[in-house]
Amino acid sequence: MPIRAFRPEDADAVVTLARSCARGETDFVLNPLWERPEELFADFARHRIRPEPHLLVAESALGVEGAVGFLRPPEARTAGLVCPIVVSERRGRGLGGELLRAALQHAREPLGIELLSAAIGVRNRAGYSLLTALGFRATRQHLLLRLAAAPAAPRRPLTAGLEFAAARPADADAVLALYQRSGFAFRDLAGTRAALADPQRAVAIARLGERVVAVIELETHWPTRPWVSYVGVEPELRDRGVGSTLVAWALAPLFQHGARSALLLLSPGNRTAVRAYEKVGFRRYRVIDVLERKL
Repeated sequence: MPIRAFRPEDADAVVTLARSCARGETDFVLNPLWERPEELFADFARHRIRPEPHLLVAESALGVEGAVGFLRPPEARTAGLVCPIVVSERRGRGLGGELLRAALQHAREPLGIELLSAAIGVRNRAGYSLLTALGFRATRQHLLLRLAAAPAAPRRPLTAGLEFAAARPADADAVLALYQRSGFAFRDLAGTRAALADPQRAVAIARLGERVVAVIELETHWPTRPWVSYVGVEPELRDRGVGSTLVAWALAPLFQHGARSALLLLSPGNRTAVRAYEKVGFRRYRVIDVLERKL
């Protein structure tokens, strides 16, 4: 089947495919997780790239029957795989393999990608088999948690004097220091300032006196389904309700203004964080395997 570059008019068909792969555990893929065309374009805009060079579609006389692609910052050598998605009538007939082979070639040249990662549900055996057959290897596992209603209000933290507020530009140094102490992926001061200024992110903090003791960053490029990017709490205040209260405080206004759910990824071994999110109303939605391949 002919495979070509994505065009904007393909968005409806690709989103229909994506929706079909997000509802059941046996065919779940984390990317793409698009429910509307606006979400597709917002995802690429968030990475500061266009979908046309990074998405491929398989097209027959019946229309678009499959898609595959990549998400990455501009010119990055590592990328997340938009896993092969195929109309139900074509599954098990080799189209997913055709798409993935075309994607691997496209990743090498012209995109210059050197490392790919893919995330699929642990019960997606067909997807797992396809990826491993073409050289992907499992590296880690994550829980995908979902909040399906407005956040519950946890009991107040066991710390008097806490105040919650949206982070300001003047908080950048304190936010970065707490981010680094929490052991998250590398970010510098410029990146922190950019996050605080980004209209598609919301950063909130908890203060104790003049000290920033907790921080949350939300990605809001999908207004109806915000993502919790990270939550950091000073070690001496963990397990005291500070993080869960901040999460509820930051998410509540988003639900008041149209959000229908919220999502986040975390390690299954981080039981303290799982308990904190459960207090807010998050529940396990999917278990995700992450696979990687060097090119």
